[in-house]
Amino acid sequence: MAGKRAVRALVVDDKQDVAESLSRLLLTMGCASTFVTNPAVALDAAQALEADIVFLDLGMPDLNGYELARQFRKSYRDAPLRLVAVTAYGTAEDRAKSRASGFDAHVQKPVDIAMVEAMLATLFGRFGAG
Repeated sequence: MAGKRAVRALVVDDKQDVAESLSRLLLTMGCASTFVTNPAVALDAAQALEADIVFLDLGMPDLNGYELARQFRKSYRDAPLRLVAVTAYGTAEDRAKSRASGFDAHVQKPVDIAMVEAMLATLFGRFGAG
């Protein structure tokens, strides 16, 4: 992350309460965060935010997180965008499938706050506005 700019996070989940909760959690961690509930607008939302990281629900109707991850990787070939799979499934096979789809990390629901903080610190070093 360049300078002292906060990590910019986008949350994509078709369930508004889940998306909003994770976005608010990221805000408390010092990220600049927003969310969308329509996966069809996720690419544009990430571009508008200049997102550093995108948390994608895997089980969305119409456009699932795996396909959306492939679209992000195609659109952001030269950008250091991080993708995090967010799902209720956490087997080794599930994690391998998310890696194969272009995800950098895999977070199991319900989201563990300490694990997300550690992941952000690993991916971005000291993150947040301060």
